[in-house]
Amino acid sequence: ECRLRRRDPSWSRRPPHAQAPAMLLRVAVAALVVAPCAAMRPAADDAPAAGARSPSAVFDIKKEAEKCGQIRECYCIKGTPCGWCQSTSTPMLGTKKGPIEDGASCAAWIASPAACPTLHCLGTEREELIWWLHCGWLPGLCALMYVVVNLWRMYLKAKNSPSADDMAVLDSVCFSSGAAARTAVAAPRGPEWAEREAEDFFGTKRTFESFRKGMDCPADERLPVKISRPYELNLSDLSVKPGEAYEKARVGPHRLSVTIKVALQWRTALGATLVASTGLMLLTTLYIAGLRCAARYLDKATYAWLASVASEISSIASPLQTAVGMILSFYALNRLDWYWKVLINGHALQGRFHDLAMIGGALKQETDEDWKARYALYRHEMLDFFFVYQPYTPRLRFLGFGPLVKCGLLEPDEAEILKLANRSPGTVVESWLSNWIEVNMEAEMRQQAYHALRELRSLSTEIQGLVEARAPVSFESLLFVVVYALVALLPFTPANVNYANREAVMQGAHVATVLGVGILTSFYLSLIHMLRHLQAPFDHIGAPHDALNPCAIMNATERKLRDYLTMPVIKDEEQQQQRLQPPK
Repeated sequence: ECRLRRRDPSWSRRPPHAQAPAMLLRVAVAALVVAPCAAMRPAADDAPAAGARSPSAVFDIKKEAEKCGQIRECYCIKGTPCGWCQSTSTPMLGTKKGPIEDGASCAAWIASPAACPTLHCLGTEREELIWWLHCGWLPGLCALMYVVVNLWRMYLKAKNSPSADDMAVLDSVCFSSGAAARTAVAAPRGPEWAEREAEDFFGTKRTFESFRKGMDCPADERLPVKISRPYELNLSDLSVKPGEAYEKARVGPHRLSVTIKVALQWRTALGATLVASTGLMLLTTLYIAGLRCAARYLDKATYAWLASVASEISSIASPLQTAVGMILSFYALNRLDWYWKVLINGHALQGRFHDLAMIGGALKQETDEDWKARYALYRHEMLDFFFVYQPYTPRLRFLGFGPLVKCGLLEPDEAEILKLANRSPGTVVESWLSNWIEVNMEAEMRQQAYHALRELRSLSTEIQGLVEARAPVSFESLLFVVVYALVALLPFTPANVNYANREAVMQGAHVATVLGVGILTSFYLSLIHMLRHLQAPFDHIGAPHDALNPCAIMNATERKLRDYLTMPVIKDEEQQQQRLQPPK
C-alpha cells in the first residue's frame, strides 16, 4: 500500500471498489500473524496467582507445587505463582480462579498478597532487620534532629541570656511574659539596670552651658549620633556583617542563606519554635511507624477498624484548618496594621515636637534669660516625649525621676512637682509647655504654637491608646486554643496517606508527609509567637528583633531640637559670611 501511495498519490482517492483487493490482503495478513500469537498467550484467569513469572513461561507444575508447600504464611506468596487457602491455612499452586493442583480445592482462596489477613512474611533474621531499619530510619533521623536543635537552642540561650542577677529584673519587666503588672510603679531593683540598658539616652549629661554654646559645642559634649540599636530593625540591618559594605548589605534579604540565618536567630519567631516543630515531626514519624507496624502485623479486620479511626481523625483536620486560616489571617493582618500604626505615629509625634521647637527657634536670643527660656522648652519637650513611651517600655518603665535629674533633663524642684501628678507626669509637663507658650510668644506665633501643642497631645494620646488596644479575651483565647489544637492534631492527620491500602502504608516511609507537618506547625507556631510578642511593641526582652526602640527616636528628636533652638540668627550679610567661614 505504501509503495502504491508513493507511485500513485491518487490511489488513496480511488473509489472503495478499487481499494478492495488491498483491504482483503490486509485482513488476511492479520489473520495469519496476530491470531496465532493470541492463541499462544494464556487467558488472564489462567495466569499464576502472584504473577511472579512471565505468563508465557513454561514451568514444571510438580516442582513449583513443592516450592509452594514450603510457604508458612499467606503474605509469603508474594513473588511466587502460589496462592493461599485460608480455610485450611495451606499454600497451593494456582491461578486467580483457584488451585490448579490435581484434586485440590479451596473454599476461601486468596490469590493476591494484598488480600492476606496479615502482611507479614516470617523470613530470615536479615530480612526482618532490613524491614525494621527501613521503618525506623526516619524516626531515628527526626530524633537526632530534635536533640541537635535542643542543644543548639540551649547554647544560644546561654550565649544571649543575661546574668543570673538580672534575670529577676527581666522576669518582672518583660511584658511579653505577662509578668509585668500594668499598674506597677516601683522598680524591683535600683535604676542601675535600666540606665545601663538605655545608655544611649542617659549616657550624655545635658547642661545649660553646653546648650548655650549651640553649634560651637565640642564633640565630647554633643549628643551621640550613633546608637546601639535603631528605632526599627529590618532584615537588611540583621543580614549585613560587621564591616561589610552597604552595597552588599542592600541585597541581604535576597540571599537565601543569610535570610535563613537571620530567621533562626535567638528569639525570632521561627527560631523560637524550632524545638516544638522538630518535636512534632518526631511525633509524626512515630505515629507513621506505628501505622506501618499495624499494617504489617495486625489482621485485616483489626487494621480496617484502626484505619477507620485514623480516617475519622484526619477528617477533623481539614475543617479545623479552614477555620484557623480564616481567624488567624484576620487577626494577623489587623495586628500587623496596628504595629505599623504604632511605628508611623512615633515619627508623626516626632514631627509635632519639631514643629513646636521650630516655632520657638524664631524667638530672640540676646540675653541669658532668652537662652534659659529656650533651654526650658528643650527640656520640657524631651521630658514629654520620654513620658509618652515610659509606661510601655520595659527598660524605662520602672525608672524614677533620679536618672532624669542626673542626665540634666529634669530639675530637682520639678521632680518634686511631678511626683504629685494624679495620672501621669506627662500631663504636668504638657501644662508647662502650654504656660511657656503663653509667656514667651505672641500673636500669630502663639496660635501656631498652640496648634502644634494640641496635635502633639493628640498624637501622644493616640500612641498610648494604640499600645493599650487588645483583642477581646474571648476572641484571643479562642484563637490560641484553636491553633494549638490544630498543631497538636497535625501529627496524627498526615496528608496523602491512603489508610485503606495496607501495602502502601506498610512499604512507604512518607518523608514528604513528615516534612509537610514540620513546615505547617512551624508556620502556625511562629505566627502565634510573633502575634503574642507584638502586643508589647517596645519589649526588647521578649522580642529583641521585632521590638521598636523609643530611645533611638528620642535621640534623633533631641538632636534636631538642639539644632532648631541653638542655631544663631543671621541678621545681615556680614554675619552670614562670618558664619559660613570654616572654623580655625
